[in-house]
Amino acid sequence: MEGPVCVITLNRPERDNLIDQESQRELAAAWLAFRADDRLRVAIFTATGDTVFCGGADTASYRREPPSAYLRRDEGIRTYTAKQNRCWKPVIAAINGFVVGPGLHFLLDADICISVPDATFCDMHMHRSGAVPVIEPIEMARKVPQEAVSRMFLLGPYEPITAQRALDLGLISEIIPRGRLMARALELADHIAQADMHLTTAFIESFYKARELGVSEAINRGLIIRQATGYQPARFAGRPIRDLLKAGGKE
Repeated sequence: MEGPVCVITLNRPERDNLIDQESQRELAAAWLAFRADDRLRVAIFTATGDTVFCGGADTASYRREPPSAYLRRDEGIRTYTAKQNRCWKPVIAAINGFVVGPGLHFLLDADICISVPDATFCDMHMHRSGAVPVIEPIEMARKVPQEAVSRMFLLGPYEPITAQRALDLGLISEIIPRGRLMARALELADHIAQADMHLTTAFIESFYKARELGVSEAINRGLIIRQATGYQPARFAGRPIRDLLKAGGKE
């Protein structure tokens, strides 16, 4: 932990940071702990190693798990990410290498994504796993044009998306030299942590859930969430906005 900032690291470099049953359970526990700790305001998600951020799912481990284990999972199809664990605190993804298939969940569910210059993004479902990709393309289509989604999933390893292309498409928002990746992530997290946590979580929840609704319904849902936070403009009374902007957001 760095004060109000929590760093969660995927740490299976010897297995290309593949997600297996054990790491999936550990990730779910980490996100739930982050959600429950009021001292923590922002999470940075990254991975160990210099080549691979996440190589996807360790399918062999899922085949070994008895079918009853699937039924014991209490929320959703996957529990890799904060959003999949109903955690609405801000998350920054610091992408340090290759991202494959299910590893895209970390990219698509993060609120801010930054990446090293040599990161690449690829899906192998139809070229290796034999499974139809369902969740990833639907989530990606909410961020990038349909043509880009089709090319990524149909062409797979024959046309991985480079970091520059991901930046152009809006999958990531910044390309950072490898040696400064975590420093930049911590800098962004520190800025976010200065905001009111009730407001950041309410914004993320309403913004995320709005994607599943029509415009009017989404606005109504957002107003309900805002009301639940105890809307108090007076708490921000003080220095003029122009002075706050000059100070970089610091009181």
